[in-house]
Amino acid sequence: MPSRQCSCGSGSFSFALFSGRTILLFMKVVVIGVGQVGSSVAHALAEEHEVIAVDKDPDRLEMIRAETDVLTHEGNGARVEVLKSAEVQDADLVIGSTSDDRSNILICSTARALNESAFTIARVAETEYLATWSQLREAFNVDFMVGADHLTARNIVEVVGLPTARNVERFGQGRVVMAEFTIPEESPVANKTVQDLRLRDGVNLVAVFDDEHMEIVRGTTCLRPGIRLLVIGRPSEVEQFAGTLTPKDRVRQARQIMILGGGEIGYQTARMLEQRGLQPRLVEKDPDRAQALAQELPDTLVLQNDATDPKFLRREGVADADLVVSALTPDERNLLTSTLSLDLGAEQVLSVVHRDVYESVFTSSGIDTTVNPRREVIEEILRHTRVRGIEKITFVERDRGEMVEVELTAESPLVGPPIKEAVETVPHNFVLGAVIRDGEVLIPRGKTVLEPQDHLVLFVDAEEADEVLEAL
Repeated sequence: MPSRQCSCGSGSFSFALFSGRTILLFMKVVVIGVGQVGSSVAHALAEEHEVIAVDKDPDRLEMIRAETDVLTHEGNGARVEVLKSAEVQDADLVIGSTSDDRSNILICSTARALNESAFTIARVAETEYLATWSQLREAFNVDFMVGADHLTARNIVEVVGLPTARNVERFGQGRVVMAEFTIPEESPVANKTVQDLRLRDGVNLVAVFDDEHMEIVRGTTCLRPGIRLLVIGRPSEVEQFAGTLTPKDRVRQARQIMILGGGEIGYQTARMLEQRGLQPRLVEKDPDRAQALAQELPDTLVLQNDATDPKFLRREGVADADLVVSALTPDERNLLTSTLSLDLGAEQVLSVVHRDVYESVFTSSGIDTTVNPRREVIEEILRHTRVRGIEKITFVERDRGEMVEVELTAESPLVGPPIKEAVETVPHNFVLGAVIRDGEVLIPRGKTVLEPQDHLVLFVDAEEADEVLEAL
């Protein structure tokens, strides 16, 4: 993923603030473990950085060399001599991305011992490690931990408030919500232009997508049936807008939630829903696992049964659920349970999809809302390669666009004049979705005047993101 660069003399560099430490953002990056996640991260970073990939498997290293401009080193990345050979002592960023949590933590803590200025990221699956690290950051001597199951569950829970949305993200400590919707054929807004709509003050339409094209929303943009629409605004206003997209009331917050699969994602999803005062139902086939879940989740009804059994699903009222979450493995079972749930009358199904190649299969089967754990981890890691001032980045539509929260400085060209004048100094391939000022959310219009320390939530074309964000 590209970084912003500043020219200085004969060289170029950029910098960012990681946990209070400034490091170069033309970086030397060491990625230990180049499976699906590690290789994707290495590939994204290699566009603008020097990347060294470390793995015990020579076939993996050969594959990544064929696909990506990286240096490689074969060996066990948990060993000091291997880390030294991979030049960790000179690295700016070290990522432990093996399949073993303990190894990733050991890799990162050892890297910090060899190079105290390096920023370290450990990929972990065990939520207990995340919980410990969240409470006591010094426990593992690791700068940042990222867990696929936890991130996936968090994303699922965000959709609960907007069950008709394909994707939901929050910005500004929850004050601003981004949601992506598909325009139904029977929608009252279908085939209308944006200027024909009576938008509420608390919401902005920022972009539309189909499988081939992306368009930043203008007044003349037509909301064709089947098109995907990106909306941003205050949570209550976005929920109200969602109600205008369908001819019937489908937008109430999901209360009846059925989770299919009691693995870590299913468990974490149920736990987070309980924290929100909800009482989901969870289906788990394994009797021992079901008993353990019942003890861990006091407000969740745990049903020990096979989630792929249509008779069971019908008997348990899957058709009455506001939202069905299919969190089984492998993807084939998720596809089966998701389509079964839809066939049996479920109104909305969200499915976990682990392999990218299956996403189109799920979509063509009528399952519009999917969450990819691998992509969640990659996105979270790549967020930490961005420049100082950027609070959060969310990648939209398979990295075709970026939703960014950024804090304005007094030097920004957007500060001072009305927005309709200020944007003339910045490329026009972005749209301001919301402004957060002193804890209040403003939906910007042409006459809005931006101030230093305003937090902007804006959408940018991924191909032009560097130029836009550098200009801000």
